[in-house]
Amino acid sequence: MSADTSSSTSAFVSTLIFNSIIGGIFLLGFLLLRQRYKRVYEPRTLDDIRTLFDEDRTDPVPSGFFHWLPFLLRKPHSFIIQHAGIDGYFYLRYLGVFAAFSFLAAIILFPILLPVNITNGNHLKGFEVMSFANVKNKNRFYAHVFLSWLVFGLLLFIIYKELYYYILVRHAAMTTPLYDGLLSSHTVIVTELNESLMQEGEFERLYPSLKFINYSYNLKDLNNLVDERGKNVTKLESAVNSCINKSTKKYLKGKYSKEKPEDNLDTYIPFEKRPKHRLGKWFLPPLEKWFGRKKVQTITYCSEHITELNEKIHPLQQHWKQNEKFPSIFIQFNSQLEAQKCYQSLEGVVGKKNFGKKFIGSTPKDINWPNMSMTTKERKIKRFLANTFLTLLIIFWAIPVAVVGCISNINFLTQKVPFLKFINNLPNVLMGLITGILPTVALAVLMSLVAPIITKIGNISGAITFEETSIFVQKWYYAFQVVDVFIVVTLASSASATVQAIIDDPSSAMTLLAANLPKASNFYIVYFLLLGLTTPSGNLLQIVTLILSKILHLFDSTPRAKWKRYNVLSEPNYGVLYPSIQILTVIMISYTIIAPIILIFTTLALITTYIANLYNLVYVIIPPKHDLMGKNYPYAIFQVFVALYLAEICLIGLFIMAKAWGPLVLECFFLVVTALANIYFKRIFLPVLNIVPLSAIRYARGQPNSVYPYKDLGLQESKDFAEKMRLQHEGDETGGVIRQVTRPELVRADLIQSSGSSNSNTSQDAEEKAKNANIVKVETGATGEHSRKNSTFVSPDEEFHKLHYSDIDPSRLNGNGLDDVPLRQQDEHGVWLIGDVGDTYRDVEAMRDNERSQPGNSLRDYRALQRVTLFFKPWECYKFPVIRQKMPLILNSTIQYDIGYLENAYIDSSVNDHDPIIWVGKDPMGVSDQLVKECRDSGVDIRNEGTSFTEKGKCTYIDNPPDYEPNTKL
Repeated sequence: MSADTSSSTSAFVSTLIFNSIIGGIFLLGFLLLRQRYKRVYEPRTLDDIRTLFDEDRTDPVPSGFFHWLPFLLRKPHSFIIQHAGIDGYFYLRYLGVFAAFSFLAAIILFPILLPVNITNGNHLKGFEVMSFANVKNKNRFYAHVFLSWLVFGLLLFIIYKELYYYILVRHAAMTTPLYDGLLSSHTVIVTELNESLMQEGEFERLYPSLKFINYSYNLKDLNNLVDERGKNVTKLESAVNSCINKSTKKYLKGKYSKEKPEDNLDTYIPFEKRPKHRLGKWFLPPLEKWFGRKKVQTITYCSEHITELNEKIHPLQQHWKQNEKFPSIFIQFNSQLEAQKCYQSLEGVVGKKNFGKKFIGSTPKDINWPNMSMTTKERKIKRFLANTFLTLLIIFWAIPVAVVGCISNINFLTQKVPFLKFINNLPNVLMGLITGILPTVALAVLMSLVAPIITKIGNISGAITFEETSIFVQKWYYAFQVVDVFIVVTLASSASATVQAIIDDPSSAMTLLAANLPKASNFYIVYFLLLGLTTPSGNLLQIVTLILSKILHLFDSTPRAKWKRYNVLSEPNYGVLYPSIQILTVIMISYTIIAPIILIFTTLALITTYIANLYNLVYVIIPPKHDLMGKNYPYAIFQVFVALYLAEICLIGLFIMAKAWGPLVLECFFLVVTALANIYFKRIFLPVLNIVPLSAIRYARGQPNSVYPYKDLGLQESKDFAEKMRLQHEGDETGGVIRQVTRPELVRADLIQSSGSSNSNTSQDAEEKAKNANIVKVETGATGEHSRKNSTFVSPDEEFHKLHYSDIDPSRLNGNGLDDVPLRQQDEHGVWLIGDVGDTYRDVEAMRDNERSQPGNSLRDYRALQRVTLFFKPWECYKFPVIRQKMPLILNSTIQYDIGYLENAYIDSSVNDHDPIIWVGKDPMGVSDQLVKECRDSGVDIRNEGTSFTEKGKCTYIDNPPDYEPNTKL
């Protein structure tokens, strides 16, 4: 057996044994500890997690070691969508789809390709005997070509089918009552507007149906003051709690009278011993004379400074509209239908050259407000600099990654680097660990350092929304993975063993690389063993989280820190998570034909990763606060083309080196087919990623003669509507239309008063805040005292209640040609009620769907062979009403907003930033009462309610922070 073969075999065996043992230990630890430490392993089943909405809570895991697995695997799609969110559902689907593809490809390839590779070849050993490198007869390469056509053709169809399915699901979700009624669904954001379009009244003329329009303003001074206030609040809260904690510990040690507690802080901590800090930047020398780094008493200084900042902030918050306008606007409409009309017709009505970007579905919390001020030129410069920096980072990051790849070929290194020769004397087991485990772990560590860098660059690259930032991070992190994890490692691990031969005979370079490129698959086989056996079980065990849960809380010294530690659950970042999984598909697809044996290990890795992520997304982590509606998924699917191109180019290169001209021509032909498919898919799917077809909205509302556009998912409809609006706008000779005056115009004309203040500037107690809040209280299920009886639905006596079938005017069901008029009926108070097909989720008699009731609209109505046929007909397999019926019940809820909130919803958060509340522990002596009085005398709102101390002198909380407000869907 050759040295290389011995090394690869020992690496595989050693890695298999090592990862099996470690994975088994991790899995056993998870199974044993899961019931004991529920805050770590099942936090979403706990009733005392105060930040959880009712709909985010999960029923307890069934008892038993492995009962949780079939329990989760049997759950319907609606369960996953509700508990993992739409983003989590599609992330899991990505894993499931490519696990299934890997398994199916193995079934197709193994019976044909393995015998072709193994028999009568180059007599290689180990895994190489089953790879492309072992083939000697050129005519056998035709098997590789035609099987690549079959497998890659199947993958092209899967890409098409998944893009079709994603858009259909997104349309179904967006037309549910919850998403249809969200503020973000009613709001269109337009940036970098031409100056002529920034005039007030211009957009009201173009879109008379708009409800409110907000402009972006230069609030840099206000933002700076709010940021500075936040830093001082953190310092003050920490300092006050530190004094209280130290005083309580001294008191409990028995040095002071417990019968008559001494409530004077100076008794425990003299004034000169109170916490201090230096002013100025932390990186400057601590010199007051030259750098202004004066040392001050923290409690006194911060209390006074916060009051000073409040006095500066309040006027700026009251008069924020007097600032300079930025060329960006937020247009609110009364319905999603009107917002989509604006979004889809914007280019035709306004002109592509008169604005930069447009967005719909982004909440105020999704906006990257500092980037709203940029012009098109500034944004392009920032994006160019960000792309340049990341390109250079990829190039230079390849150096340490290449070293990792060379370690997997340690035999070559020991021959060329004399002082490493001692490695050859190591036992085979240890040699296997060095060549198998060390490179994979080192590679994982190297790549873990990249994601935070890209995320930081993404935030400052000019991105307007969180979605834009997330997609930016996903694309660049994917590029890092492809270049540094796949290409560099492949070349390093395959070319290093042939360097000397190439030096001796440069003309043999192509032939040698062709023979050794498939051998790089050995590294990835070991890599997939790590990902399939150790990583998923490690994700379930969460050993680091478990350890930190026992340690970090000891360092939490304030009630707020302890409250956050227990009540705030982690959220996934799909912009980073997708690329870490996508690289598996790149490696799998690239080596599918070259080394098909790798499919065994990719299937294992993807299945186990799916199971681990399924458990964690349902029981451990919560859906992200930034709801992207699964938008990372279609981009991840499109990026599969990169893997296809790499796989086909590698095959073409191998055919060139082997001088197999017939297979070369055939593979080049399919490369062209792949490129054409890529172009075609972009043309038909990218334009409909952000739109919701108007016919789909009308259909969901039950309007007669409305049909979902299955053929092209609304692409042609959108183009036709945009053209119609363009012609209508160009043919408007009056320059406008008669329309109802808008509320902001009435306010500006002093004909009515503004419906709500944009900010509460004075300290208020909780009850006063509730009365003056900008948003109506909605039954969200997130309460201080949890009750599973809390409803997430608007009660029938609310203004916007859901309807029964009998509420709808029957004449509307007979068809009267009013396509854009929603179903409605006057109630006994004369209020027009808006029809909502969402009632079908709870009442089978409500808004009957004739198409749904017809036979043949469910896969259950077909025989097995017909189901296989339908697999290749997604437009018949996936039905819009059927998918809507499978949405979770929670999407049949609505949210009602206060009109005062809506007027100023899309403004910088600093405008509505309330005066801070300091939260401190209430000690048994009364020291905190003294500090509360001191700070309040300085004008700071500080409270010690809802806190206490344990017998051991540890502060704790017994209620929510006084400034805690549950998040509301926007």
